Amino acid sequence: MKNKLLNPFRYMPIRQATCWGLVALILSAVLCWQAGLRITSLTQINFAGDALWVATARQVIVWVLFSLVLYAAGVIFSKSKVRFQDVAAFNLFARIPFDISLLIFLFPQVRSVMGLLMDNSLNTALQYMNLLTIVGLVSSVLCVWYMVWSYMAFSEATNLKGGRGVAIFAVAWIISYLGSPFLLMWA
Repeated sequence: MKNKLLNPFRYMPIRQATCWGLVALILSAVLCWQAGLRITSLTQINFAGDALWVATARQVIVWVLFSLVLYAAGVIFSKSKVRFQDVAAFNLFARIPFDISLLIFLFPQVRSVMGLLMDNSLNTALQYMNLLTIVGLVSSVLCVWYMVWSYMAFSEATNLKGGRGVAIFAVAWIISYLGSPFLLMWA
C-alpha cells in the first residue's frame, strides 16, 4: 500500500490516470474561475481571473505543453518505446497535488494576505506572519509532492531512471516553465 501512495504510476492503468487527471483538471479550472485565479505559467498563479472556458484552456495548455516536452525528451533519450498517451496521462495525474494547492485560495484571509503581497504591501502582510508561515509550509509540501510525482510519472512512462532521468526531467521542466508564459499570453 505504501508504494502505491508514493509511486502510483507503477500500478495505475493509463485509463484510470487519465480519468482522475481530467476530473482534477476540470475541477481546478472551475476553482480558478470561481476564485478569480489565473494560471500564468506551469506553477504560478495570480488574481486576474478568467472566464470558465479561458481557465480551462489555460489548464489544458500547461498540461499539453509539459507533456509534449516530456514526450520529446523521452523519445530522444530513452532506449524504450515511448508513447505520448502514457506521458500525457501520467503527467495529468501527477498534476493533482498542484490542483490541491489551489484550494488554499478559497480562504478569504489567505486571499487578502496574498493580495497584500502582490500589491507590495509587505509591512501590512507581515502582520499575518503565522498565516504566511502556514501557507508557505503547505504550499512547499504540495509543490514537492507535485515535483516528485511528475518525475515518477515521467520515469515510468519513458523508462528514464536514476540521475540521468532526473537531469533530463529537470531540463524538460525548466523548458516548460519558461515556455508556458509565452503560450499563455494568447489564451
